[in-house]
Formats: sequence, structure tokens, C-alpha cells
Amino acid sequence: MIEDFDYGLEHDESELDDWLDYEASADPYRVFMDSYHHTGDLLADHGGVRGDHLVNRMIFSQQITALEAYLGDTLLNEVMRDKEAMQRLIDKDEDLAKEKFTLSQISNDPGLVERKVRTHLREIQYHNLKKVDVLYSIALGVRILDLAADKASLFKAVLLRHDCVHRNGFDKEGNEIDVFTKAFVQDTADLIKAFVKDIQQAVHLRVV
Repeated sequence: MIEDFDYGLEHDESELDDWLDYEASADPYRVFMDSYHHTGDLLADHGGVRGDHLVNRMIFSQQITALEAYLGDTLLNEVMRDKEAMQRLIDKDEDLAKEKFTLSQISNDPGLVERKVRTHLREIQYHNLKKVDVLYSIALGVRILDLAADKASLFKAVLLRHDCVHRNGFDKEGNEIDVFTKAFVQDTADLIKAFVKDIQQAVHLRVV
């Protein structure tokens, strides 16, 4: 587990290119729930009492990563499945609206527009919940932040995860963050799970 975490902190540009070839999970909700249960088991069995415990911090970071993966894969799947959702995104997303193609380009590559949309969605930073909220609203008509039971805690969790991954658990002033008790990590996991469950239901209802 520690080796996997260390690997996640090290990457090069070739790995960023690999990400653009990434195929979204066919069932992002199941993948998220598997992560929720597995990290919960790890927390119970290997987590520490102290709020600066390394395993607690790693599990907390994974919870945010699982949320990002769910948000990204779900949006990508829905937009690729629903041509109207894709068109709304093309019309209203600021970045996609700037794209210009010649008739020759489109004629020679019928999949050009779809590929541009797919690449754009893969490049989004899905921990930016405000931006993701806008994208879901444009494409799917779902305001995900309206579904959050505690938006402030979600935003705080994203910031804490940034300090975990990029500062090894220290804030920008150099102070060690010691909030990651078992209770805090589990409460955050439950908050994220409820958030994902409500998004899943809202996305499902739009196509039923």
C-alpha cells in the first residue's frame, strides 16, 4: 500500500499521455463503492488513533481520489452515450466553444469532434468541484453541489487532500496537519459516499 502511494506521487509527462488513452469504467459507482468498503476495512484494521497517522492520511487521500474518478468516469460515460448532452457541452463549455475545425478536417476524420470532447473531459481536474458542478449542469442538467449535505466539509477535504499529496501532510505554512483521526477519516468517507449516491440517483433519474 505504501509503495502504491509513493508511486502515485511520482510521474512523468509520458504518464500524462497515457491518461488520455484511459478508458472510463463501465460502472463507476460500483468501482467507487468497492473503494469505499476496502478503504474502510483498511482504516479499521490498520488505522491509528493519532490524527497524524500515516495510514489514516493515505486512506483519506484515496477517498478523494475515488470521488474524482467517479465524477470523471460518470460524466464521460454519459456524454459519450448521449449525443444531446455532448452537443450541450460543445455549445456551452467555454473551452470547447473555442475549438475551430475546417470542413476538410471533419470530412477526413468523422470522429474528430467526439475525440476532442473525450480528451477535454479527461483533462478536467475533478477535485475542482465548482467546475465539475458547471459541467454536470451543462451536459446532464444536474447541479451536483446542490446534492451535497455539507459542501463546506467537501471543499475542506479537497484542500486537505492537496496538502497530503503535495506537502506530505503539512500545510503551506509548514505546520503538520493532525486532523486525520479514524473518526474524521470515516466521517469524510461517509459524507463522500452519500454525495456520490445522490449524484448517481440524479444521473439515473434523468434517463429513466
